[in-house]
Amino acid sequence: MDRLQKIQSEGSKLMEPVLHNRLKEIQTYFSDNRDMIITDFKKSVEMLYSEAHSLQQMNKKDPVQFFSISYLQRCIFTKKYEVRLDLYNKDFYLERCRTVQYWNMNFIFQFFEKDMEYFKKHIGAVIFHLKEYEEKEFALWYITHYYKIAELFFRDHITDIIHNKFSEALEKNEDFKVVFGGYMDEQVVLFEERNDRI
Repeated sequence: MDRLQKIQSEGSKLMEPVLHNRLKEIQTYFSDNRDMIITDFKKSVEMLYSEAHSLQQMNKKDPVQFFSISYLQRCIFTKKYEVRLDLYNKDFYLERCRTVQYWNMNFIFQFFEKDMEYFKKHIGAVIFHLKEYEEKEFALWYITHYYKIAELFFRDHITDIIHNKFSEALEKNEDFKVVFGGYMDEQVVLFEERNDRI
């Protein structure tokens, strides 16, 4: 087993009970701040829809087929825990007329930061002289647990949020999907709306 594998293995053992407790903390935090968090997300979605609708009014944007919610791997380095919200036509990433908003998910990822502080403080008991690049490698692996938590948040709330005052005005394809995943990476379908035309 090489050193990076050992760090991941030992780090996983160290962090498993921490993550278990964090899930409860995140649920409590969300419950206490639910209205503010949902309102803030709705605001970003409304701005995205409004921009796309304006472009459609000027015949600059095709009907929307995908609402993409993407996490950004750079957050490990920037400490800005935003997701990218995009509305794409059938060409997805190849669409030329981009509509983009960013939404801060610090309400979840603040706990990731706490976990990484815990990791740095306690991993020294089993790994001698942890290097910065090794810490980043572990963080890139460990944050995937938090992306799963974010996915659960969107699965639970997306249907309420995507239907707003701009939703009816926005021209969409008959097969409209909300997808989630890494930016420029594989994405999973969270919601699908079929409007079959006769």
